[in-house]
Amino acid sequence: MHYGIIAIGSRGDVQPFLGLALGLLDRGHSATVMAHENFKRFVEGYGLGFHPLPGNIEEMLHTDEGRKVLESGSIITFMRFVRRNVAANQTQVNEALVAGCKNADVLVTSLLGMIWVDAIAESSGKPWATIQLSFPSTRTGEFPFPLLDFFDFPLYNRFTYRLFEYLYSKDYKKQLNQFRHSLGLPAVQGSILKKIAAEKSPNLYALSPALLPRPTDWDKRSQLTGFIYLPAARRKENPMDHVPETLIRWLEAGEKPIYIGFGSIPVPDPARFVHTLTQLLEETSYRILFCQGWSRLDGLPENPRLFTIASGDHDFLFPRCRAAIIHGGIGTLAAGLRARIPLVIASIVADQPWWGKLIARRGLGAFLPFHRWTTERLIAAIRVTETPAIQCQVIRIGDQINREDGLHQTIAALEMYFMTTTPKAPADV
Repeated sequence: MHYGIIAIGSRGDVQPFLGLALGLLDRGHSATVMAHENFKRFVEGYGLGFHPLPGNIEEMLHTDEGRKVLESGSIITFMRFVRRNVAANQTQVNEALVAGCKNADVLVTSLLGMIWVDAIAESSGKPWATIQLSFPSTRTGEFPFPLLDFFDFPLYNRFTYRLFEYLYSKDYKKQLNQFRHSLGLPAVQGSILKKIAAEKSPNLYALSPALLPRPTDWDKRSQLTGFIYLPAARRKENPMDHVPETLIRWLEAGEKPIYIGFGSIPVPDPARFVHTLTQLLEETSYRILFCQGWSRLDGLPENPRLFTIASGDHDFLFPRCRAAIIHGGIGTLAAGLRARIPLVIASIVADQPWWGKLIARRGLGAFLPFHRWTTERLIAAIRVTETPAIQCQVIRIGDQINREDGLHQTIAALEMYFMTTTPKAPADV
């Protein structure tokens, strides 16, 4: 069976789908990964088929407007910025999606491609499924929709999901219906997300139930299958994950460092970051491993206790660190928990504050939004990660996560559905 895998977004949105694709290959399937064109080298480095989609989120975030949006920290401003930029080339992306899905037997998409893939699947008669990698979007009374996490009681919580569905439909329905018309499909009249929720296609969350237990009031199609990781052995095959010898020697030359990295979110205030990092090195004896990711910084301090890398393999690095200060993207967060190290979530935007609050509430680290950074607050947050209670909880939850097999559970759920689903007749175009 040939899987068409749609992975729209940043590296954190793409990497778990590479693990899925490799797992499918091991099961005798074939797969093509559809992602933004800047991920071509990353995907093909694992020997996977790649179909490019127009756009480059990294460059979008590095525009003047993108930097201002990140500096604001406003969820609403960020969502409007993403919506406006995505809409500008959505037609070209959809054309590429239609072409990329043509030779697939079944389709698997992340949340960001869901409404477009639903239309393609309806038009072509192909079965499809959603794998969500980040915040839950399924209605529940147990917690609010993560981007509206201002209160927490059942009535409000359920309302936030209905509000999100309304706002989402308001933003996307016109463009979606134009796309559906081009495919010969009728327009969606009501809520876009409610239409999809009424279908039988699986809605799988690649999240660990050890971190976020499944709400008891979720619909049957929504399941937690566990985190999906890239197999360590396969990662060594990719030159993009090469570990420099100089880094290995630095790691072996002293005590475990603190990892700092913001992944696919550029540091919104470089001056604040460089100043805080400089003072942290001056006022403590910590060794610091800084991963630049998509951040572009000048003036980093020169200090033998600081080692800077452009990118890195978290599976290799995190077990060699004492703690990790991260932005709160779920991929990096999952890698930290798997390595059994405490976390400081320095959230910047989107769902990151919600994950930060959850990490603090579960006793797995500290929550310090980046806009509240001072040297004193950062040192205090690091001290929290050193407490025995946090250390014990991190090991306990990490052990549970390591006993899970998210890749196997996800593939099993997909195979069960796709192998028992009769393809529908394609729509007449």
